[in-house]
Amino acid sequence: MTIWRLRLFLNFDKEESWLNQMAAEGRLLSKACVLYTFSALAPGSAAVVRVDYRSSMSRLDFADYVNLFEDSGWRHLHGSRHGGPQYFASFSADANTDIFSDANSRAQRYRRSIAAYGVLLPSFLVTVLAGWNPEYWFSPPRDWYFTPGLWDKHGADFIGAFLFESILVLPRVGAPFLFAAFCLYLLAVIVYQYTLFRKARISETPSSM
Repeated sequence: MTIWRLRLFLNFDKEESWLNQMAAEGRLLSKACVLYTFSALAPGSAAVVRVDYRSSMSRLDFADYVNLFEDSGWRHLHGSRHGGPQYFASFSADANTDIFSDANSRAQRYRRSIAAYGVLLPSFLVTVLAGWNPEYWFSPPRDWYFTPGLWDKHGADFIGAFLFESILVLPRVGAPFLFAAFCLYLLAVIVYQYTLFRKARISETPSSM
């Protein structure tokens, strides 16, 4: 039976903990991206789920990456060669098994994630600066509408024309605010994951590979 769960994780350790809890309940991850999809584990099976993060890779490099872990007993559950979180499961009886050899290699997944968010931030920031027009935003709302004679219309004619142009006004006025909010979100993620990166480098991690 397939089930879905809506979650957002920026902390890979907490994500692993939750995925392993789901596995202990007989639900193995099959897809992940805010909306997580789980399939049923065979009765009596046990799985340990681990999360890595990788930058974009060629098809060949991605195949080599997946095969490397498969040769060590890890099944690739979900992830793309275009980059992002990569999910692996081991069906070993040892719950302490890991895909990372030490604390530093475990920490590097945060470093790679920070680099990915860092690439996005400048492009969105440029978009915000290019569309920044305070005089336009703080003008009376009726000045946002360019339809000739709009405010002289009445009844259904006014409602129809008003709603039609509002479809254009909302993104024109609101998009810069949304992009600015997303820039703040990206910055917060970078700062947060940097603190996790620092903590992970000094933490003790079991070795398996």
